[in-house]
Amino acid sequence: MKRSELKTILKPLIKQCVKETLLEEGVLSNVIAEVVRGVSPALVENRETGAQESLKQQKLLEQQKHQIEEEKYRRMKEQKRKVLDATGFGDEIFKGVAPLAESGDPGTGPSPGALGSTDPADPGVDISGIMALGGHKWKNLI
Repeated sequence: MKRSELKTILKPLIKQCVKETLLEEGVLSNVIAEVVRGVSPALVENRETGAQESLKQQKLLEQQKHQIEEEKYRRMKEQKRKVLDATGFGDEIFKGVAPLAESGDPGTGPSPGALGSTDPADPGVDISGIMALGGHKWKNLI
């Protein structure tokens, strides 16, 4: 028997035997299960490492944001100080200025009402002398 004839006879037989062994006897499923078990710890470890890295990056970003905000606040204070020094007012820019008693909407003007624009500390007009002007004639007028 020649080699090529033997090959044509044995190749299908060996192929079928290997297929039966892998599929019917469960060898292939056992091999796959072993591979998955071997790879799983590495995947879980990579996930945990990735989560830790993500937390570290998030903390680093928060720290950078906080530093930027502090720098912005410091620059604003410095600019305010320069403006006050340049005008010569210093910290006494609002010295002697009293706050408004009540403010209305900026678009509508003062508070609604007849006395809305009047200062609450204003004593008003003294009307106690009206009774003296009319004397006892008030009863007749009513």
